[in-house]
Amino acid sequence: MKQIKLILKDDIYDSLERDYHNFVRLSTKIDSGFVKPSFDSYLLAKVSENTNFLTEEAVQHLMLSGQYAWARRAMDKEFPDVVQILIEQAANYGFWIAVRHDWGTEELVNASRAWAGAIIKQAKGDETQIDVLASQIKASATNIAVVQERLKTPASQLAHAMVQELRETHIAIEHASGMVAREKLGALRTLLKLGRAYGNVSEKAEQDMMDKLKREKPWLFETGPKGFWGHVAAWWRGV
Repeated sequence: MKQIKLILKDDIYDSLERDYHNFVRLSTKIDSGFVKPSFDSYLLAKVSENTNFLTEEAVQHLMLSGQYAWARRAMDKEFPDVVQILIEQAANYGFWIAVRHDWGTEELVNASRAWAGAIIKQAKGDETQIDVLASQIKASATNIAVVQERLKTPASQLAHAMVQELRETHIAIEHASGMVAREKLGALRTLLKLGRAYGNVSEKAEQDMMDKLKREKPWLFETGPKGFWGHVAAWWRGV
């Protein structure tokens, strides 16, 4: 191996030595387990215009410790757990992963697996982790209606107002008669349709409400009066 002998002025040597100590100090601050290169290796990097002053041993140690080790573990077996932690912690700071309110279990499972597969593929990770990651995503996802409620969005406030209006309209129908009751029934159907679209009224709740009205006020659901006595009865209910 050939050697190069350098003869430097004291001020140049002192400057290089200060740079070396600063490099070691900053590197150690970033990673407390950092293995510093020798001063000769540092000078060699300077001479060869290499901006990375790490020796092979330092690089190996750096990749197995500190922040780099966390990243490496995250991309290996612990990756799904890291994703779940990120999702769960995000909720503490106002960030959410929301899913459609009309998704059933099957849709949620399929979407979670597709997303997990895309993440693993782009990260060039272990494909055997897809199912584990998909399970973590599924467990951490939240219905969008719940997210809107927790964040007090305009949509959630509108939903609360709509539920209150739905309740009042239902009560009004029970105490109304004639054309007023029919008008309220039309309003009720509109509110139920909006509630189904938003997700705060289930199909069963809608059906139960309409069945109850049909039992209590069957005449509301008649298409129109039939015959003379039918017209008389309709007129009487409208009085």
